[in-house]
Amino acid sequence: MTSVDRPVLLQAMASQPEKLIENQILHYLFKRGIFAWKNQSVGIFDPVKRIYRKNTNPFHIKGVSDILGILSDGRLLAIEVKTPTGRASPEQQMFIQKIKDRGGLAFVARSVYDVEKELSNVTSNPSTHGDE
Repeated sequence: MTSVDRPVLLQAMASQPEKLIENQILHYLFKRGIFAWKNQSVGIFDPVKRIYRKNTNPFHIKGVSDILGILSDGRLLAIEVKTPTGRASPEQQMFIQKIKDRGGLAFVARSVYDVEKELSNVTSNPSTHGDE
């Protein structure tokens, strides 16, 4: 990519909602044969009060990454998805660090290109996705 292309690409990426970036990353992981899924971390919606209820489970972990998976070598994969201007919360940063400290692969991704870079040394099996 030339330096002329980069600003145009970044501007286009900035207008993408996080959900679209997540779906692009999940599609890429699927094509690579990496078993991964979207972590649903939003609370339970209370239609009477019209709010999301806070999780009161004492074992609930705050900051769990948006996408979780298992690499072919058995390591945990955790990807926190952000827009180009988004920032990881302290809880999200702590979760990423805990995964790294335990030998997993965890990082913030703002595009599929970030995921490609992080996974450049990881082998995968494109013929399976773990759903056989």
